[in-house]
Parts: sequence; structure tokens; C-alpha cells
Amino acid sequence: MRLKRLLFFGLLFTAGLINAQTDFRAGYFINLNSDTIFGEIDYRGDLIMGEICRFRINKKEKEIKYTPDDIVAYRFNDGKYFVSKELKGKKIFLEFLINGQINFYYLRDNEGDHYFLEKANSGIIEFPYEKGIKYKDDVPYFYESTKHIGILNYYMQDSPAFQTRIANIGKPEHESLIKLAEDYHNTVCKDRACIIYERKLPPLKFNIEILGGLVNYQYANQITSKRIFQAGVLTHLWMPRVSEKMYLRTGIYYSDAKLVNNGKGAIYKIPIQFEYMYPKGNVRPVMALGINLYSPFYQTVALTSGLNFKLTKSVNLGIFYDIDFNPDEKLSLIPRSIFSQSISTGFIFQL
Repeated sequence: MRLKRLLFFGLLFTAGLINAQTDFRAGYFINLNSDTIFGEIDYRGDLIMGEICRFRINKKEKEIKYTPDDIVAYRFNDGKYFVSKELKGKKIFLEFLINGQINFYYLRDNEGDHYFLEKANSGIIEFPYEKGIKYKDDVPYFYESTKHIGILNYYMQDSPAFQTRIANIGKPEHESLIKLAEDYHNTVCKDRACIIYERKLPPLKFNIEILGGLVNYQYANQITSKRIFQAGVLTHLWMPRVSEKMYLRTGIYYSDAKLVNNGKGAIYKIPIQFEYMYPKGNVRPVMALGINLYSPFYQTVALTSGLNFKLTKSVNLGIFYDIDFNPDEKLSLIPRSIFSQSISTGFIFQL
């Protein structure tokens, strides 16, 4: 019970620390008098940036919070651009994706993703999309809404050649909508180019880590080794469009341990963890939480903390402390007792 409380409060402290960390990037906002004020803006998730803009002139100045009622727009240099728009009687920041004959906007809120279009004299229109399972006479069936297709067809009816393409658009997403609006604009407008604000990011990236260190299995039931060497190759997968701070940490570790029957056995460990890394600075704190799968088969609850030291643009040096917990017999994700502890260091290559 003491261990569980300590871990629980430790995770709460870590979550608070992560939430308190800022990521100020160069940008500007436009005030109600149409003046442009340059400085730095705190880069957060889409959910937060749709509600508030945290701005400061520089590191020495105090942060100021602006709501959609306070300013017209804000933008990160060569990056995301948010504009204040009124929806259902309330102002909110919408991410401006493309400005052309048709404008597209994006919003993420507690209900999920929302896309909006705007055409001359039309105002802002949401084109909703839903999919899921419905029941009819207790029989489940899959459904996918098509209302967004009808709305897009209506506002692009001056170019019938796009109807087939719109019919096949499926779930609305940044890339497909921006490309659709760009091609439509180039078809119906010849005297000016459209403006794409959304920064192009790859859908998936990964970093490779090669590391080694000492692991202590003295708390494991079947292992008698005290401190032994382990080596590993890890992959840090991340989706830049979703988050530039969260990763899926996985790969494989190897160590050669002494077992209770005086024999030796290879131990393989596969981590499956959600990892947070602060995205700025030469020294970046790291925290990961998840499970480790062992061969011979066993599962532990895993907690990792450490620091990444930036050596070059594409190479980091990482130092990590890992602790594995035996899981609770009834709830496999709840720690019961310590299984092992390790300290490792390695090089992380950003690909």
C-alpha cells in the first residue's frame, strides 16, 4: 500500500510538472486595432490553443493570456495560424488551414475534431462527419455519414469535375481538405494564388536509440543475478500532427542472467510505453509509463525517467533510470512490488 501511494503521488507530481512546462516559439498576434505584435507564443495542444493564446514579448517579460475576445488572430512563424471566429454565439480560435476561394478551418474540442468551410458571403459552415455502429432491431451495423459530402458538393458546384473526388473523400483530414481546396481554387480562380497556412508535417516519424547499462533483478523470483549488463535497441515513434511531445517507446533489451537453478538464461525485454519528452532546449526531461513484456514470459508495470542531452542536430545522449514493478494479481496495470531497477545510457538518432 505504501508503494502504491508513493507511485500515485509521484505520477501526480510528474503530470503537474509536464503540464506546467512551456514551449514558447517565435510568433505574433493581431490585436483588435489590427496592429501586429511580435514575440513568443506558448505552443500547446490543439485543445488548449483553440481557447487561449499565451504570449510574451521575450523571456524577460511576463506572459499575457489572450482569449478570442481579446485579439483577432495569432500565428507561429511559418507555422499554425489561429483566427478568432464566432460559433453559436461564442468566440473561439479556429486553426486557419487554407485561404482561397474556399477557406477551411479546424477545431479540436472535448467532443473531437471539427472542420469548417467559408466561402464569400456564406459565413462559416461546419461539415460534420460521423462513423460508428448503430443498432436496428438489435442487429448492429456500421454507418458512415455523408452530410459533409453534400455540403462540399454544394459549395463547389461551380466546378462539377470535383463531384467524384468529393464523393470519395471519406473522413475529413487536414491533408485531403487542403489539397482539395487548393486544386479547386486553381481551377476557378486564375488571378491570385491561395495561401496554405498549415505547416506540412509527416504523418509518422521515429527515432532510433542504442543503449546499454546495468540492471538489478534481485527482486525477481526466478533470477539470482545482482547487477548485470543489458543492451537494447529502441524506437521512439511519434506523430507530429498529433503531438510533438508524446511518443510510443518500444524495442528490445537483452541481458544474460543467473537463474535459481544455477543455470544461465537469456532475458529479453520489450517495453511498450507512452513517453513524454520536453521538445526544446539542450537538456530535455523524459518520462515514460507503460508495461514491459519479458521472455521467459512475464509482464511488469514500467516507469522510466531520464534526461536527453542534445549533442548535434540529429544526435542526443540519453541517461535513464528504469524501475519495473510486479503487477497486482487482480489488476495487471497496478504495481505491487519492485521487480527490477536499471540505469542506462545511450545515443538517440533522430531520423
